[in-house]
Amino acid sequence: LTFKDAEGFKTATGPELSIFGCVIRRHPVMSIKPQDMSTLYLENIPQNLYSMDVEYKLARCLHPHQVYVMLNGMKGVGKDVEINQDYSEPASCEVKFEDFQTALQAYNWIRTGADGTVGEGNNVTLLG
Repeated sequence: LTFKDAEGFKTATGPELSIFGCVIRRHPVMSIKPQDMSTLYLENIPQNLYSMDVEYKLARCLHPHQVYVMLNGMKGVGKDVEINQDYSEPASCEVKFEDFQTALQAYNWIRTGADGTVGEGNNVTLLG
């Protein structure tokens, strides 16, 4: 979310919106200050991708920058819940980082993709 001016930023990041939130385009959201954000939410993952494919695509984007990720907790996600974690089919996932700066850099790298161009299918959200 980009604000027009400092007044809009101050209003949106006030303590009352951090607790109660607001609705933006029919989605309930809470204001989170940048220093408190350290999680990326990957959404709209294509149905034909297994969790190991998602992990590989993330690795291609982040490995050149010496950031390494591993998906965990994906067992039983997707169509066939009896299969192992590598072959689950997630629709979305979250990637947690140690701090805001690393999460923001990863956000930018994932948005641009491994080839350096911003793709319309690269849906990633940066949240706390």
